[in-house]
Amino acid sequence: MRVITGLCYFTAMSTAELILEKTSKLPDDLQQEALHFVDSLLARQSEKTERRNWSRFSAEQLAAQYAPEDAIYDQD
Repeated sequence: MRVITGLCYFTAMSTAELILEKTSKLPDDLQQEALHFVDSLLARQSEKTERRNWSRFSAEQLAAQYAPEDAIYDQD
């Protein structure tokens, strides 16, 4: 919220802007802790993306090797 000559104006801030505003008020040691937390979130996101890519690759490789008529469980 901004106050200009007695009037209140609400401005929408992005999440990144809110994080910047709030962390700038922290002492340096807590800013470092916040940075480490963000790094751990980025690493977790990267690992999740990599697992998803490997799963997709595995499914594509399996699909390339087998045709629907190769499935013996479909036979009576």
